[in-house]
Formats: sequence, structure tokens, C-alpha cells
Amino acid sequence: MGRKPGKKEQLARWLHRTGLPSLLGRMPQRNSLLVINYHRVGDAALTPYDPGIFSAAAGEFRAQMEFVARHLAPVTLAESLDYLENPERRDASGRCRALVTFDDGYLDNFEVAFPILRQVGLQAVFFLPTSFVGTAEIPWWDTIAHIVKSARRRAFQLAYPCEARFDVDADGLGNVLREVLNLYKRPDMLDSGRFIGELEAACQGRCPEDGKTQRCLMNWDEVAKMARGGMAIGAHSHTHRLLGRLSESEQREEMATARRILRERVEVEAETIAYPVGQRSSFTDRTKVLAAEAGYRAGFSFYGGINGGSRPVDPFDVRRVGAAAQSVERFCVQTAAAATLGYWWP
Repeated sequence: MGRKPGKKEQLARWLHRTGLPSLLGRMPQRNSLLVINYHRVGDAALTPYDPGIFSAAAGEFRAQMEFVARHLAPVTLAESLDYLENPERRDASGRCRALVTFDDGYLDNFEVAFPILRQVGLQAVFFLPTSFVGTAEIPWWDTIAHIVKSARRRAFQLAYPCEARFDVDADGLGNVLREVLNLYKRPDMLDSGRFIGELEAACQGRCPEDGKTQRCLMNWDEVAKMARGGMAIGAHSHTHRLLGRLSESEQREEMATARRILRERVEVEAETIAYPVGQRSSFTDRTKVLAAEAGYRAGFSFYGGINGGSRPVDPFDVRRVGAAAQSVERFCVQTAAAATLGYWWP
């Protein structure tokens, strides 16, 4: 038997059955930019890594994109930048522009999402950590997930970066995994090697072996095909380190290197960057200044919210919402409400 939907999910499905999305679709929309972010598209149950990084199954993603195409005003990255940089040219009639983005450069972005986007007629922006592309590297979040999922100890504790105890049997694998990942993302977690090593020892789990698993990241030929196929390419730093933890010189290097490599490998002048992780603690005001100095025109965060409407627009803190862990019905309700009311229901 499947897990019973939560209260918000049940409410969203009831609202969808009442025809709320269609009703909202006939109402005036906010003059705004809604940026919907994804990571992976596919079956989360089949991965040995982080299931939480899957935003939608293939069929769900297609249905979501078809809804966006029908009920919102899809825009390209160039049109989004024009909206962000030129408030005097924003039309006063009111419409919710929708931009789709992807982070991290997973192979399923090319194999699954890219064909669907072309069929539906939408452009998406793919933000790439350039050191990952074309490698067999396992990102830190997938490494952590692999360790926890392979753990021989169901209850364990960590001392770094703070004291924390975990119990898979009591709290569930998904909850423990989220808590461990949140611990890694703390601003005072400054030694990733120490964290991974202590986690592996504490729970007696196994690190995945690079190169001995099925490839899960795109290569440069695939990135180039997407660029030629109408998709936009942006930077996600070079090594996906959290910029807010780094010195100014390290941040400059991360952002400049990513732009240079994208120029050299796929002849793309990256005008936008998505800050890794994208939470408020993941970047700073100084990060935004350094991004502009590196030649970017906009920086994308990932802690929720809609751009415009009654809220000031900051081109170097372009807010994005996630579409993960929800039904198509809930996505439709949330998206229609965001376009009309200017609020994304978390």
C-alpha cells in the first residue's frame, strides 16, 4: 500500500477536483516572474543515492510543463533577464511569466527532461557545476545518501559540526537523510572530508566508488546538444561548494572558472548563476557583488518566493520554488494560485 497523502496534498487534490485552477486561470494574473526549479526527473525508488533530489517522475514532469504552457506565460531566459533588469518595460496589464530551471547537470535532464521540454515548446535553464560535467563523480549529497542508505548501524551520532543523534528505525530513512544533509549544509560545517569520514565511521555505511557505478551526470556533448536545441545554459559554480563559506578570492575563482569553462567547452557566455544549495545562508550580499563583477547579469537563489508583484525584484537574488514531492494536482493548484495571488503554497 502507498503512503497516505499528507493534509496539504489531500487539500490540494480536493481543490483541484473543484476546478480551482481553471477558475483562477480566468482571473487577472500578477505582473511577476515565477521560477520553477527541478533537479532530477525519474523514479526516485530506483536510485542508490539521494531520492530527495528527484523533483518529478517523467509523466508528472510532462503534465506540469503542459500546465505551465497552457495557463501561464512561459518566457525564455533572455525575456526573464529583460523583466529583471528593466522595470520600466514591464507591462502593466499583469501576467505571470514562468521560467523553468534545473540544477546540477544530471543525465536524466538530457535523456528525459530535454525531449519533453522540446515537445511542449518550453525553454529551460540548466545550471551546471562545471567540474562535474563529463565525469563519474558522485556529488556530496549523493555520497551522503549512499552512506546512510547502506548503514549497518540504524542508530548513530555525530559530533561534527555539532552533536546530533539519528535513529533510522524510530524516525524513518527519509527523515534521517534530510537531517544529515541539513547538518552538512550548516554554515559552520567547514571540513567536508571530516564530515564524510565521521559519518561513514559512525553509521558503518559505505561511500560510493567513483567510476564503478552507472553514469549519472551529463557530458559536454550532451550539454552542447541541449544548447543547440534551444535550451539555456547557466553556471552553478565550478565545484558546487557553498559560496557563503568561501573567501572572496575563492568565490571569484568558483564563478570565473565556471564562466570560462562554459565558454571554452560549449561556446556559451553564461549570463546567470544559480548559487549552490541556494538557501539564505548559502550566499551573502558580497557574493552577489562578486557575481556581477564576474560578468553575470543575475544570480538565482532557492529558498522560495515569487519575483515581482508587490515585492521588489533583485536580479542577484532571483527567487525560485521547487516542484518536488507533490502530485500533479497540487502543482496545478500551487501554480495557478501563484500566478493570481502572488503566493507559492509550500
